[in-house]
Amino acid sequence: MKKIILYLFTFYSLCSSAQTGNVVFNDTIVHTLLIQTNLTDWFGTLEYDYQQNFANPELYPEIYRQCDVTFDGTALINCGFREKGNASNSITTYGKKKPLKISFDEFTSQNLDGLKKINLNNFTNDPSLLRDALCNKLMRDSGIPACRTAFTKVFINGEYIGLYIIIENVDKTFLKFQYGSANNDGNLYKTDRGVSVFLNWLGSDPALYREQGLKLTTNESINDWSRLISFIDNLNNNPSADFKQYLEDNFDVHSYLKILAVEKCVRSWDSYWGGGNNFYMYDHPDGKIRWIPWDMNETFQDLKILGGATSLLDGYLVPANVFDERPLINRIFEVPEWKTEYLNNCCELIQNKFSLDYLGQYILDKHNLIDSAYKADTYKYNTYESFAKSLTEYNQDAVSLTQSGYVLRLNYPGLYPFIQSQREWAVTQMNGWDYNCDIEDNGIYNLFVYPNPTSNYINIQNEVGGFEYAQFRLYDFTGKLYRATEFNVMPGAYYTLQLEAIPAGIYLLIKNSADGKVGRAKVVIK
Repeated sequence: MKKIILYLFTFYSLCSSAQTGNVVFNDTIVHTLLIQTNLTDWFGTLEYDYQQNFANPELYPEIYRQCDVTFDGTALINCGFREKGNASNSITTYGKKKPLKISFDEFTSQNLDGLKKINLNNFTNDPSLLRDALCNKLMRDSGIPACRTAFTKVFINGEYIGLYIIIENVDKTFLKFQYGSANNDGNLYKTDRGVSVFLNWLGSDPALYREQGLKLTTNESINDWSRLISFIDNLNNNPSADFKQYLEDNFDVHSYLKILAVEKCVRSWDSYWGGGNNFYMYDHPDGKIRWIPWDMNETFQDLKILGGATSLLDGYLVPANVFDERPLINRIFEVPEWKTEYLNNCCELIQNKFSLDYLGQYILDKHNLIDSAYKADTYKYNTYESFAKSLTEYNQDAVSLTQSGYVLRLNYPGLYPFIQSQREWAVTQMNGWDYNCDIEDNGIYNLFVYPNPTSNYINIQNEVGGFEYAQFRLYDFTGKLYRATEFNVMPGAYYTLQLEAIPAGIYLLIKNSADGKVGRAKVVIK
C-alpha cells in the first residue's frame, strides 16, 4: 500500500502544473523515456506520415500515433508521438533515430510535469551534442525567454533508439511559464520548416504570409493576423521620423538586441539574420511583439556548400550585409543608440558569460554526463570519436540533405577554442565600428614550474583563477616529444607531470590551453 501511495504521489507531482517542467528539465541527470506502441511497424508508419505531410501538408496534416510513455518510472497512457524536423530528419544515415515530438494530451487531458508536449532532437550536425543546450543556456542566462533542455535515453518498444536532447516546446504552456497566466493568450507565430521569412511586406492578405511559411500556432480558430500585418507594414513602409517610438511601443527591441548578440557570437546561421528561419514572434497582450529564439543546433560551426564559399566566416558582428533583405534589422540599426546598445550587449557577453570561465565547467560536466549513454547509442549519426574530441579538436563532415539535393560541408571547431576565437573576432569587429571592448590577451606566457632542476616530476602552477582545461607536451631541444598528456581539467593550485625514465637534459615544456593560450617553460632534468 505504501508503494502504491508513493507511486500515485510521484505521478501527481509530475503531472501537476505547479512545477511546470522542473522535473523534466533537470539537466543534472540523464533521464529515461520509454515509448510503447501497438503499431506493428512503428518506424515505417511514422516515416510514411512524415513523408506524406512533407509532400503535401494541406492534404496530409501532421498526425500523432497512439503510444504510452514512461518518464523516469512515471507512466502516462494514451499519449501521441510523431516524427518532426527538416534537415534533422533528412539525413539518411540516422536509421531509426529520427527527431520526435511527444504529445501527452493528444488523446487524453493530461500533462507531464505541467508540460503538454516535448521535442526530442537527435543532434544533427553536432558532434559535441551540446550546441542546443549551450546556446539556450546563454540566452536564458542573458535574461531572454528561451527553451529549457535536458538529456534522455529513448527506448521504443524496448529497443534503445539512442540519446536525445529534450527541447522545451514553445506553446501556451511556455508562454505561461515565461509571461504569466494572464499573458499567454496572444497570437504566437512560428516559421515553418525550411522556409525563409524576412518580414518583408507582401500585402494585407494573411494567406500570402502563410504561403511564405509563417504559421499561427495559437488562436487558430479566430485567425486574426491584423496586428502582425500592421507591424510588418510599418516595418517596411513607415518613413516617419517618429518610427523609433513606434518600434519601441510595438516591439521588444531590447530583448531582440540581446538575442542577436548571442546568435552572432555563436554563429547561429540558421536564424533570422542568416536564413530567415527558426524564430517565434509572440504578440503579447500588452501590445508589444516578443521575439523567441528557436533551434540552436546549427551553431559553433562553419558551413560551406560544396563548391561554394563559406557563408559564416565572411560575416559581420553588425550584420550590415543583410540590411536590405531583413527589414527588422535594417530599421533597428537605423537608430544609433540601438546600435550602441547592441555593441554594449556584445561586449558584456564576451567579457562575462561567453567565456570559458563562465561556460567551461558547464560544458565539461554535460560532456561527461552523457558520455556513456552516447557511447552505447547504436543509431548515432556522429561517431563517438568525434564526440570525444569535440571540446578541443576540429571535426569535419560532409552531409547530404536528401530532401534538398544539397551537400553541405560542416566544419566544427572544438568548443573551447571556438569560444576564445569568437571572442577575439568580436573584439576586432567592434574595433572596426570605433567601439572599444577589451578581453584577456590570448598570447604566449611563461609557466612557473617547480622544483626545477628536477628528476622524477615537476609541478606546474595554474594561472590565478579562471577555468583551466589544457594539455602538456615536453620536448627536447631537437624537437623530440617525450611526454604528452590528454586535455584535462587542471585541478587545484598546480598540476603534477611525471618525468620518470626521461634522460637528463634541458627540455621545453609547452602548455596548450583549450582557449588557444600557450604557456612555455624551460625544464632541467638531473
